[in-house]
Amino acid sequence: MPYSTLMAPYGGNICTNTGLLTATGAATTYDTTVAIDYCINGKAYRKATVAAGVTPTTDGNTGAAHVGLTAGKNSVWVLALNAAGDVAAFQGSVESSGAPQFPMLPNTHTAFAYINVTAGSTTVGTWTFSGSNWNATGITRSIQNVLMLPNKPQAS
Repeated sequence: MPYSTLMAPYGGNICTNTGLLTATGAATTYDTTVAIDYCINGKAYRKATVAAGVTPTTDGNTGAAHVGLTAGKNSVWVLALNAAGDVAAFQGSVESSGAPQFPMLPNTHTAFAYINVTAGSTTVGTWTFSGSNWNATGITRSIQNVLMLPNKPQAS
C-alpha cells in the first residue's frame, strides 16, 4: 500500500478527556464538571469548567436557529469547541423513526459530547434546543461524552 493511503501520524481533532457534560432539570443551560483538554489539527487547548453555560441558540454550520422537535421527532446535537474555547452546537438530522444522523463538523472544531433528544407522544408544542427546559414534558435525552464521535449516535 502506498504511503499516501496510510493514516498520517499528525493533525486531527480529538478531545483527550471528557468534560462530563450535564444538562438537566428546569433549565436551558449546561455544565461541564471538569476542564476539557482537546486538540485541533494537533495543537493542544484547554477549556475551563463551565457552570450554567448558555446553550448555543444557532446551529454551528448554518447560523440559523435549531430546528425544533414536535411529538414523535428526534434529533442529535453535537457540542464542540473551537480554538478560542467557544462552545458551538451542531444539529444532526430530524427523524420520525430511527436514529438521527450526526451533522458534519468543520475541521476547526472538536466534539466533546452529544445529546440525543426525543419528543415523545406527550410533548406539547415544539421543544427547542436552547429555548426549552431539559425536563419538558415528553422529552427524553441521552448525553454521551466523547473523545471523538462514533460512527453513529448511540444511546448508551
